[in-house]
Amino acid sequence: MTDQDLKNFLANIAAENAAGFAALRASQEKTDAQLAKTDAQLAKTDAQLAKTDAQLAKTDAKLDRLATMYGGVSDNMGSAAQEYFFNSLDDSKAIGPLHFDQVLPKVFGGKMGAQQEYDLVLHNGDSAAIVEVKYKVHPSSLAQLTQQMGLFKQHFPEHAGMKLYGGVAGFHVSDEVTQQAHAQGFFVLKRCGDTFAMDATAMRAY
Repeated sequence: MTDQDLKNFLANIAAENAAGFAALRASQEKTDAQLAKTDAQLAKTDAQLAKTDAQLAKTDAKLDRLATMYGGVSDNMGSAAQEYFFNSLDDSKAIGPLHFDQVLPKVFGGKMGAQQEYDLVLHNGDSAAIVEVKYKVHPSSLAQLTQQMGLFKQHFPEHAGMKLYGGVAGFHVSDEVTQQAHAQGFFVLKRCGDTFAMDATAMRAY
């Protein structure tokens, strides 16, 4: 190889390297542009997510306020119903053919931390009656009463030998719930204007 051939060979290598470097730079610039575009899209997405999070936090705060407000209204309605039926039963001290000596509101039974609240309890020397009071009585109220019926004599052994009766009371009790209560042997108390109606036709002792 002559000096001229060597020079030509080296010149070709230099030209090829220059072309390769130019292509690499162009590819890198294209990649940098794509990364910059992706970063901009991610920044936009992050901003949208931050805005969404702020909206969700605002919505959660509203829901919390509504829940607190509704819970307070619900508690007040329940308390009004309990007071109404306590006063009514305390005045008559009778459920169907049964007469009682005392009506007790909000009786708690069981161990601390796992106590059961009985809205109203009536008793005499022979019988006791549990009344589950709701502003509006639902089928779940009957399930709650059934549970209470099963626990009452355990919580109050002094009543173990007594006949036990159960019933629901409410300002609103649907015909469907009334029929379900009858099927389970429960009495039903409803508010009717300034007085209350008592349905003890299907009442039976447990």
